[in-house]
Amino acid sequence: MRKHQLIANNILQDIEQGKYNECLPSVRKLMDTFGVSQVTITQALQHLVGMNRIYAKPNVGYFIIPKKGEYSSFNGIYDFSTASTSWTDFPLDSYSQCLETAIQNGKAELFTYGATAGNVELKSLFQKLLAEDQIFSKKEQIMITSGTQQALHILALIMLTKKESILIEQPTYHQIINLIERLHLDYITCYRDFDKIDLKELEEMIKIKRPNYVYLMPRLHNPLGTTMDEQEKCMLLDYAKKYHFYIIEDDYLGDFEGSNSYKTLYEMDTNQCVIYLKSFSKIMFPGQRLGITVLPEDMIETFRSFKEVIDIHTNSLSQVIMQTFMESGLYAHHKDKIVFRHQQKANTLREVLRTYFSDYQFNDNHQMHTVIKLPKQINMNKLHEELAKRQVLVDDYKKNYIAGYKHNHKFLKLNTTSIPENKIGEGIHLIQEAIETSKLL
Repeated sequence: MRKHQLIANNILQDIEQGKYNECLPSVRKLMDTFGVSQVTITQALQHLVGMNRIYAKPNVGYFIIPKKGEYSSFNGIYDFSTASTSWTDFPLDSYSQCLETAIQNGKAELFTYGATAGNVELKSLFQKLLAEDQIFSKKEQIMITSGTQQALHILALIMLTKKESILIEQPTYHQIINLIERLHLDYITCYRDFDKIDLKELEEMIKIKRPNYVYLMPRLHNPLGTTMDEQEKCMLLDYAKKYHFYIIEDDYLGDFEGSNSYKTLYEMDTNQCVIYLKSFSKIMFPGQRLGITVLPEDMIETFRSFKEVIDIHTNSLSQVIMQTFMESGLYAHHKDKIVFRHQQKANTLREVLRTYFSDYQFNDNHQMHTVIKLPKQINMNKLHEELAKRQVLVDDYKKNYIAGYKHNHKFLKLNTTSIPENKIGEGIHLIQEAIETSKLL
């Protein structure tokens, strides 16, 4: 990213945080703040003008274009069920400009079949993006897929063809459960407690059943929201080496991790036993259908050949737009904005939960979603009826368990992406009322 784009991103973040109200500081003051030339500051300001975030008054200065408040879109429904970016938070105008540019610059590419592994230029950008998170790989190890769901589908087909098995935690991501049930994969389950996995039980299951793959979400687990510590990750990598299996590391919420010290399993792996998955659906939008898979070298050709028969190549238009979006500096700024807004909401949710749910256990992780553990005697059907009466939407925890699993928790998973920040308190109060009413029924 160029220097003026970095400065533009910093100015935009200051605007989002309310540091500037109606106008920006003078060019001279911005030069002093960032320690750069007038040319660089002028380029940064023009970049923001092009994004429709500021406008210039000749001989006066640069003024902030006010944005329509998010609270005006509240429709009376307290939606704690959605984790994807709201369309109101997405820079649609800027994305549309990238679409036009992408079509002009890549029109020849759109009328031919692309590389199965992905657009070469976009792979280079993704390689740099991954390296920023200490995920270093060769370009040929990177596969661009139609979201991480396609990557999981391809891996499931490989297992099916080779008659291999997979171990999954309970609870876990509902789409891996759907793949296992609908493709009739050979699977093993391992119980995951509310705050951590029992590594001794996990090793016993692996030792006895010898799975070929272990599917994990070490960071911000779906649905529980927990993150593994260094010791747990080291032990998992030792197991993978000792018992010869691949770890599928689904890092779908990696962008929302608040700690720069976090290390992925892929970064810690020295034996090429980790398959790393990265999603863009929470930063961009699900309909874009782009994901990254980083493979051990001995799996590259097998994965590529299965992908080729599924879709030949990932959507070319989505790839060239993403390439333009990243090259313009818009992606880096947009990611920072989305993460910052979410952290504000997560902080609000944490404080509200401390007020209304001080007697309950909940994962206070300050990040993408929070889970409230419910008493076993709660009638979940009654609870969902009470929530519906109050116009509160939450996910059904049952979809995170494979059919027939008996040792399940009862919990509510709360996402704040689609609810205005000033409605979080009201929504949590309504959830408390619904739970208390369910106890009486």
